[in-house]
Amino acid sequence: MLREPGSGTRSVFEAALRDFGVPSGSLRIALELPSNEAVRAAVEAGLGATAISASVAAPGIEAELLHQVPIDLPERNFYVVRHLERHRSKAAEALLAMVTMPPKGTRRV
Repeated sequence: MLREPGSGTRSVFEAALRDFGVPSGSLRIALELPSNEAVRAAVEAGLGATAISASVAAPGIEAELLHQVPIDLPERNFYVVRHLERHRSKAAEALLAMVTMPPKGTRRV
């Protein structure tokens, strides 16, 4: 199971496969789904395996519905965009502070 062609998640995964010397066409893809949550739910239902972000997988791992396989995949960059001329709400400020914090156990250099 994978996200639909053209999604960022799938693109990063296919690039990692190429780096490992695995042609993406060699995969047997049972389902292509439109969201990370749909992919996670399908795997939780026992329909196959996938590669999804740790943040998407976390609830399934915590509920012991998913098992993480140790494979080193590349980090993925995310960007925050906003309108320069609009005021940021307190909620937007809180979200920005949360997503720009370093992961636990790391320090900003």
